[in-house]
Amino acid sequence: MKKKTTLPLILALVAGLIISGCQQNKRQEATDLLYDSKKEGELFLHMDMVKEMISSVSNPVEMSSLLQKAGVIYSQDLLNPAGNIDDYNTNFQRALNLGVYGTNLVYMNIYDRTLSTLRYLSNVRQLAADLRIEQFFDYETLNRLSESSRNIDSVLFITNTGFDNMSRYLIEQDRSNIAILISTGTWIESLYIATHVQTIPGNRDYINMRIGEQKKVLDNLLLLLYAYREEPDFNWLFEDLMDLKKIFEDVKISYVYAEPTMQELNGVLIVIDNSMSEVIISDNTIEKIANKVAEIRTRVIG
Repeated sequence: MKKKTTLPLILALVAGLIISGCQQNKRQEATDLLYDSKKEGELFLHMDMVKEMISSVSNPVEMSSLLQKAGVIYSQDLLNPAGNIDDYNTNFQRALNLGVYGTNLVYMNIYDRTLSTLRYLSNVRQLAADLRIEQFFDYETLNRLSESSRNIDSVLFITNTGFDNMSRYLIEQDRSNIAILISTGTWIESLYIATHVQTIPGNRDYINMRIGEQKKVLDNLLLLLYAYREEPDFNWLFEDLMDLKKIFEDVKISYVYAEPTMQELNGVLIVIDNSMSEVIISDNTIEKIANKVAEIRTRVIG
């Protein structure tokens, strides 16, 4: 299976946020701010490296759009139940599940399930507030635009920009571990949905190829998590993803170079990358990845 590498991989937890908070009920105030603690002799990554690696995480919009265009049927059962937010009382849990719920919202919006997103929108906003990063979203504008599915492109653009700025802010404020966890939650949920949707033979091969491409993304996530592997909670996440990496070792990816070509577009000369990546992945490996991702995701969402 081959794919032309034309789309850049970017970090985008894309979600519309319209509800001004929710009742606390069982929720408690977390005391762990998850600030980076620089201990002597410990490995720390330069912020530019963290930004670059985080940017390699697949955009959930890309994966959700791929599933929709491939004719995959929407399934609400694949989403993290909205009521689970009451159990997220540490910032480790909240950061991971901000990524999870953000991905769920993308999935719902791509499939035009806007009327079903109310509680999920509230959850994303609440988790962002708990992590003290809600200032990066224009809620009034999002609220107005979210009233119609015709505005979905504007909603995605505004929230994509908000999450990108949020990630940069966290890294620059010595809270890169929060940014890494959000990115990891996004990746785990996107991969979980992709490996568990019901498909037909005509589109399964292409989706499997996209799953196989996540081998490189997982390597970057593990490099980021390695610096925090000794911290509470991070250790099990790192070890579980290392187990997933062992399964991905059966995926073979090769790069086939081809001469680029020049093309004029709207008066601008652009370079077209004609190189190809070839992904070889068996159905047995897909099944193993699906099972392991489901196991990890169960621990993440609680």
